[in-house]
Parts: sequence; structure tokens; C-alpha cells
Amino acid sequence: MSTRSALRIGILLVAALGLLLVGRVSAGDHPATSDKAGYQNGYTAGVKAGQLQGIQEGIQEGRASQVGSEVPASSRQPVADSFNRGYTAGENDAFTGYDGGWALGVPYIVTLKPGSAGITYRIDARQQLQPNVDYYLCPNGRDLCQLPHS
Repeated sequence: MSTRSALRIGILLVAALGLLLVGRVSAGDHPATSDKAGYQNGYTAGVKAGQLQGIQEGIQEGRASQVGSEVPASSRQPVADSFNRGYTAGENDAFTGYDGGWALGVPYIVTLKPGSAGITYRIDARQQLQPNVDYYLCPNGRDLCQLPHS
């Protein structure tokens, strides 16, 4: 091997090692930082979801206990069970006219209208938000307008 070839190989090796060193230094601890941030975001979201679920269950249990508190002790459990069945049916009835066909975990724009027979609201319309579409209130102040973009 000539001196010139050996010199070229040496330069290439030094350049390769230099690039490797630059890559390692510039990478830093990003994966670990990213993992910690991802964990923290997931943990925070989980705690919040759990708290909201606990609040909802607590309200339901409190109302069921309150309803049953005026009857003899032997009747309290059947009264609470009946209340809970009605409570669940009411939550499901909140989607009257829209049972099924909802995608879970995706955003919707829901328009309400006055209810009747002691029901405060009813769903008048719903629209699942789509990617690459800007939504805004139409000039008439009542309708939803959209502007597609890419």
C-alpha cells in the first residue's frame, strides 16, 4: 500500500470518528427527556381522567343514597339500585336520536335545542371535526361554517 493510500484511509477514519463524536454529542439526552415528558403527560392525563370519573361516580352514589335515606333500611338497597338503573338510562337517553354512530375519542361540535317534558336540552345536530378544516360561526350567528385547507 502506498503512502498516499494510507494517508487517504487515515483521513477517512479520522473524519468518520469525528462525525461519530459530533453525532453523539449533539444527540445528548433527548430520548430520556422525551420519555420522561411522555410519561409525565400520560400520568397527568390519567390522574385527571380518574378524578373526573371519581367525581361522576361520587355524585351518582350521593344522589342514590339521598333518595334511599327516606325509606326503611330494608328498602334502601332496592331503591338505590332502581335509582342507579334510572340514572344510567338517563345518561344514555342524553344521546336521544344519536344512539350509536359516535366515534370514541374524537371531537364533535354539538348543537343543543330546548328539551321538553322536564328535559332541559336535546341534541339538535352534531358534526365530527375533520382534519384540515377550519370551523367558525357563520355570519348569521347560528350556523357552523367551514373552510377546507391543506
